[in-house]
Amino acid sequence: MASKTNHSVDRALSLLRLLAREHRPVRFADIQAQSGIPKGTLHSLLASLEAAEFARRSVQGYEIGLAAFEVGTAVRVPASLRAAVAPLLDEQSSLGEACHFGMLDGGDVVYLDRRDYSRDALHYTLPVGSRKPAYSTALGKAMLALQPDAEIEALYPGRLPVLTPRTLASRAELLAVLAGIREHGYATESEESTPGVCCIGVAGQLRDVSYGLSITVPVVRIQEPELAAKFLPVLAAVLRRLTAALTTAEWFEPGALTVRGADLPGLTR
Repeated sequence: MASKTNHSVDRALSLLRLLAREHRPVRFADIQAQSGIPKGTLHSLLASLEAAEFARRSVQGYEIGLAAFEVGTAVRVPASLRAAVAPLLDEQSSLGEACHFGMLDGGDVVYLDRRDYSRDALHYTLPVGSRKPAYSTALGKAMLALQPDAEIEALYPGRLPVLTPRTLASRAELLAVLAGIREHGYATESEESTPGVCCIGVAGQLRDVSYGLSITVPVVRIQEPELAAKFLPVLAAVLRRLTAALTTAEWFEPGALTVRGADLPGLTR
């Protein structure tokens, strides 16, 4: 039986997640409408969060405070992964498109870092800290493919909530797609999570932590079947280098990392 939780703490944490999702100041009235928390209680909760510097208030509304950043960056594995991948992302300007780095959290992708090298006015990036259902993104599907089918069945219901008309709508369909991803070592998607955008993703796994890299491109510039030829060699090379960085770092044991997508036929080692 799950332990009973504290209702006030649950509400305060839900407010932090709400503010984190918005990536901008949110008016009190909008917070109340989204949360459904009574106004008097909401005032008290926000005041407590503000006093502890987990939230801050301006004339535009409430937003995440510095204490939330301090606590969030103390999470060891995501912070360590970001530190390892950051210099590699910095070197990928030749891609000319947006590159995202994320990890799997339950059934979602959490985006830990990004670089946008597009010189075109039309481009697409996700804010760091964003999350999306993993089955709707190339990055997420690449990470899900590292999990056994039994884990996928435990993560998702038979019918999947859809984000666009092209999102995978059933667990059975997802399992079939993941089988193909395991065979090829990479994942793609076109307008499954965001209209007008296609992606290619590769993933690795460190013990029970799955992480990955993706390239995101507007469909007006490239179509899904062209993604692998253009971007996979670079993504696979970055993943191999990230593997080397992680397995030689003092906080990971050598050999603890298993990589998929880095050893595809025809790729230069």
